[in-house]
Amino acid sequence: MGIGFVLLGIACIVYGTILTISMKMPATDLYNTDWESLRANQHVEVDMDFLMDCYMVYERDGEVTGAYYTLPDLLVEEDGIYMAHFMGVAATKDQFSKFDSIVDKSYEWWNDTEGTVEWNNDSVKIDGYLRKMSSNDKKYMTELLQDWGYTSTEIDQMMVPYVIMSNGSSMWGLILAGVLLLVVGGVVLAITIVRIIKSRQENQAFRPANYGSGTGYGGTYDNNNYGGGNYGGTYGGDNTYGNSYQNNSYDGQGGFGGQG
Repeated sequence: MGIGFVLLGIACIVYGTILTISMKMPATDLYNTDWESLRANQHVEVDMDFLMDCYMVYERDGEVTGAYYTLPDLLVEEDGIYMAHFMGVAATKDQFSKFDSIVDKSYEWWNDTEGTVEWNNDSVKIDGYLRKMSSNDKKYMTELLQDWGYTSTEIDQMMVPYVIMSNGSSMWGLILAGVLLLVVGGVVLAITIVRIIKSRQENQAFRPANYGSGTGYGGTYDNNNYGGGNYGGTYGGDNTYGNSYQNNSYDGQGGFGGQG
């Protein structure tokens, strides 16, 4: 358990450090770059003035605390404007009203077939980093795009698997969480090691006082089996193996060494 805390703490610190370094790099303007060249943890910025539906929300104690909206990459062609790519953008509770307003104005402009609705001049400046989409991000955005009429093949080509995270404090939160996990894990690990050592000391093998005497283990080894009448008598005595080898079989009067 302690090792798990330590490993998780190290992972949080490493990831938080990566984000910190990434955020020190110049931000990439999403409206002036190829979305297919983007990478995870990249520092990005966007003056967001066009936004589509929310595809996923997070709730805590029955209250929505976070939401993820669909950000399109608009491609201007001679015959019109297309949504070439999609990615997610995270919104905190205090951003809901602003994001929803941009969504409403975006739909008004997108669905205007007579050219009477002017382009939305209301925008939100986002400065953050790209997080890889989770399985839930992909699932719910796919369902949304399917509702819009896109096929699975089109979605695979158009979905850029990142979410813009605008909360810059999250990287420091990861580092702080990592430090706390390391401390907790270190304490748990230390307690576990102390308990193991103490248990081994209490349960280690006991050495009896008669270890080398004529009874018990020492007695059996020195006097009875190996050094006594059995082992020693068999190999070096006069009755069994030694007697047979020296007197009867090879060197005695009978057998190989005898008169025969």
